Amino acid sequence: MVRDAGTVVNRVVQLTGEKLGTSEKTELDAHFENLAERSDITKTWTEKILKNTESVLTPHPGNRVEDYLLEKIEKKRPNRLSNLEYLGQDMIDAGNEFGPGTPYGN
Repeated sequence: MVRDAGTVVNRVVQLTGEKLGTSEKTELDAHFENLAERSDITKTWTEKILKNTESVLTPHPGNRVEDYLLEKIEKKRPNRLSNLEYLGQDMIDAGNEFGPGTPYGN
């Protein structure tokens, strides 16, 4: 734990020096920057899909009550996507962004 704290402090000092211009900025190669960008995009899509999956498994009670009441008074439901449709659309969008050769694209 102490070792981890020391590492964090060293990185903060390095970043502060780079930002203030007192030290040379650490140059990263293009491959590493590409991997970092791709991991950020993957994290964003994964969090979005996870949130939508949770919504499918535990639907919002307000939406359920609204659907029930509209069904009872025989009124047309508002034109909105269901939680499952949102999940499906986000999965399609993620697959299109990552391409067919990836787990998200299959």
